[in-house]
Amino acid sequence: MKNNDKYAWQIGSDIPSLDEHSETKHMIIADYLKRYVEVYMSNANIERLPLTIIDGFAGGGRYRGFDTTDVVDGSPFLILRSLREAEAQLNFNRKKPRFVDAEYHFIEKLKPHHDFLQHELQHSEYKHLLDNKKITLYHNTFADVAQTIITTMQNRRRAMRGIFILDQYAYKDVPFPIIRQLLTTTYSEVILTFNFDSLQGFLSEDSTNRKALEKIGLAQHIDWQRLQMFKEANKWQEAIQEQLAHAIYQASGAKHMTLFFVKPLNGWTYWLVHLTRLYRARDVMMDLHWRYANTSKGFEHFLGDGLFRLGFQATTIPGQHAIDFGQKFDFGSEARLRCINRLAEAVPKLIFDSKEGMLFQDLVDRIGSLTPASGQEIKSAIQLSLDLREIKIITPEGKQPGTARQLKMADTLKYSQKPLFL
Repeated sequence: MKNNDKYAWQIGSDIPSLDEHSETKHMIIADYLKRYVEVYMSNANIERLPLTIIDGFAGGGRYRGFDTTDVVDGSPFLILRSLREAEAQLNFNRKKPRFVDAEYHFIEKLKPHHDFLQHELQHSEYKHLLDNKKITLYHNTFADVAQTIITTMQNRRRAMRGIFILDQYAYKDVPFPIIRQLLTTTYSEVILTFNFDSLQGFLSEDSTNRKALEKIGLAQHIDWQRLQMFKEANKWQEAIQEQLAHAIYQASGAKHMTLFFVKPLNGWTYWLVHLTRLYRARDVMMDLHWRYANTSKGFEHFLGDGLFRLGFQATTIPGQHAIDFGQKFDFGSEARLRCINRLAEAVPKLIFDSKEGMLFQDLVDRIGSLTPASGQEIKSAIQLSLDLREIKIITPEGKQPGTARQLKMADTLKYSQKPLFL
């Protein structure tokens, strides 16, 4: 995150160094952009992908690498390079070219940082994009120019597909009504950082302290009495995560959300949040979290192993008690097994409650934001239930496969009553 004191850019001065946790965050963003292009261009007959990428807190665009003196890309150059590499991969061994028709909006409110980024772009291999108006630079705040960008996307008609990368330093620079508008009026997704530590002081029943959350549209979605109860039970951090996760989910208008703690060795803890209305997009991001959490320090959450409820409704989630969050989920191999086993217990109960069965599409839409599982873990849990004959899969053609590996969105899951043997 771009702390104005720590991360400072000025033409002619030394550039700041990138932290280890930010390096991992940048790898996740870069890989997600490439996978995004790969998924949406999976049909080889699609020749063009209109796309808008918005970096709402762009900074100066260059860093010293973690534990090195080499110059590395900041988010604007990371975005440009990722899209260029994705397009190159699309055209590998092809005669007829395919291309990503991308427009870029880079926003930076501090004048020295904005000027540094502009200088770097003008002396880079991407200068032609700046000259051709494919890159637009803003010396402004994200909140002040968001509506202009949304209107620009809508005017592109069929090009309303966008990714907003909002790497804010604190938590109050991105009003959630704006996020709701862009998610519900364009085909966009949001990758957001949210400073957890700096927010804790504002979470109390004191109405004065609520004003900061009211300004960004989250306060009305928080159960303040429940927060106080957990504070008295010494479960403050877990309760904040539960309530804020619920508030972000409700206020954003997203259908799917991933939410993870990132704990730097030095500095404040923050969240990396992905908001989307498509399960497929959520699943791609979830796969990346599993990949990087196993090789990088600091990614975890406390909401639950299998299914959890944002905002808490204990009666609907088996095994979740009034003041019991269990152990943290660190995305390691043991955590993965716990996740699969818990889902294998919970999913058949959901299927049982649906008398006509449930489409796999409907299942993942229902639980996608309520589990740390990706599609791979969900299918593994369903396989355990298939092996126990608790549920069965029925394809649109009426077939009943015995494996969940090739489970399709249009397949139906039905509860299968086991016979009693005396």
